[in-house]
Amino acid sequence: MQKSLSLALALVGASLAPLSFADTTTPVAGAATLNELSGEVVAIDPATRLMTLKTADGTFEVMRLPEEVKRIDQIKLGNTVTITETEAVLVDIEKGKDAGSMGAVPEKTVERDTTAGGKPAGTMTDKLTLYGKVEAVDKADSKVTVRGPNRTVTLKVRDRAILDELAPGDGVIVTYVRTITGKVEF
Repeated sequence: MQKSLSLALALVGASLAPLSFADTTTPVAGAATLNELSGEVVAIDPATRLMTLKTADGTFEVMRLPEEVKRIDQIKLGNTVTITETEAVLVDIEKGKDAGSMGAVPEKTVERDTTAGGKPAGTMTDKLTLYGKVEAVDKADSKVTVRGPNRTVTLKVRDRAILDELAPGDGVIVTYVRTITGKVEF
């Protein structure tokens, strides 16, 4: 079973947001997607870390389990595995004298169900926050040029009202978060 959910995105190309920002930031765009895969385990090989699920519609999904999955030996044929992937993006504008710093800050967290006798379950979250600076605003063509830590890009802005808030020198913070949650049901 696979579900998709999309929210509107005002800027093309962005990322996912931390829970709080300094008082100088203003969220201007965001988006999120949710995908779920659930099925019966029909093959599992701990040595190669490969697992095959048979979904409710009869299709087979083969996946490589990442190194963060520690309890592969507890996943058995016939178990039901549900994996949910959430990706989100948030674009913020930062104003003020310290706005527009450059950089990229990656972060990874892994949370496991450590309940004694608990079923294998856990969550892996990858977060990347990019910091850049507005170089140019083109209201006539609805574009903004942003210099990031590795390159400069020109982005088409869908909501022209956002351009009224932007000025060269403003900081842009793009946060992308990808969370994968997995659980096994015996």
